[in-house]
Amino acid sequence: MKKPDLAISIVNHSNPELLHDCLRTLFQTTKECTFEVWVVDNATDGRGVEAMRRDFPQVRWLFNTERKGFSANHNQVLSQAQARHICVFNDDTIVHEGAFDALVRFMDEHPQVGMAGSRLLNADGTVQNSAFREMTLASALFDICFLPRPLHFLKELHIDPAQYGYEQARVNWVLGACIVVREECLRDVGLLDEQLSPWGNTEDTDWCVRAGKAGWEVAFCPEAVITHLTSRSFRPSASGPDKVRVELWRTRLAYFRKHHGRLHEQLMRLILVGTLPWNSFVLTQSLLRRRLSAAEYKRQLSTFLRISEMGLRARVG
Repeated sequence: MKKPDLAISIVNHSNPELLHDCLRTLFQTTKECTFEVWVVDNATDGRGVEAMRRDFPQVRWLFNTERKGFSANHNQVLSQAQARHICVFNDDTIVHEGAFDALVRFMDEHPQVGMAGSRLLNADGTVQNSAFREMTLASALFDICFLPRPLHFLKELHIDPAQYGYEQARVNWVLGACIVVREECLRDVGLLDEQLSPWGNTEDTDWCVRAGKAGWEVAFCPEAVITHLTSRSFRPSASGPDKVRVELWRTRLAYFRKHHGRLHEQLMRLILVGTLPWNSFVLTQSLLRRRLSAAEYKRQLSTFLRISEMGLRARVG
């Protein structure tokens, strides 16, 4: 039996309205390539599942008995789907006409490309950051720090400008909201790293960098357009530290340890600890100038404190 061109892995986070729109647009707009869709139900409350199984009977469902993170959920599909290409895909997405057809066509025309990402748009139609240069200590420093407005451009240095154009491009890594991996590349590189990112964050960077080290190219395919509704699958807590942001910096610390060694890890720890006084000062100024509410001040300060604490621990992750 001939393999389908594409297997698409999606995780259900108990957002049936989002997932239903994702599936509807996916099936409506994909017309040229053969494909199968897998949905991993992440131990949800089951809301909307019966209706989606009725409306999209061709979807294959996997049901978790306990909540799992990004990597562990998608690895269930990556380890068993039989297709020439497999796509790790978010549920908070709207697929534009021919997006997956374009991705499969691009992969077939460029056999040296092991992984590729699409053009992502925000809900208002503006370009969303999806193609990136190498993650460095400098980019981490600029990212974690509050910067004066004239220096805000430094926060964009890690973004590959190819994402704003209409030409195919080779990039360092692409956002995990949509990554297509070639079957042969997956065999060479392996699954997403569940230890580096047990919940979710930086697993996409790690995966793409591993592909590059294995001799594969990572590419940006602008012909494939997808609207990404920016993490609406996850609802941050209303109070206390921002757990998503804390996890982001924990996984980045683990990433530098994994790919660049002990020296980079220690320098990254220094950034996490050393930037706390500056960020605290800026937050306090904003509070005194009434640009920040007391509740938001406490939330952001507690987040930076938690991030700084990670830099002092003997081991993270």
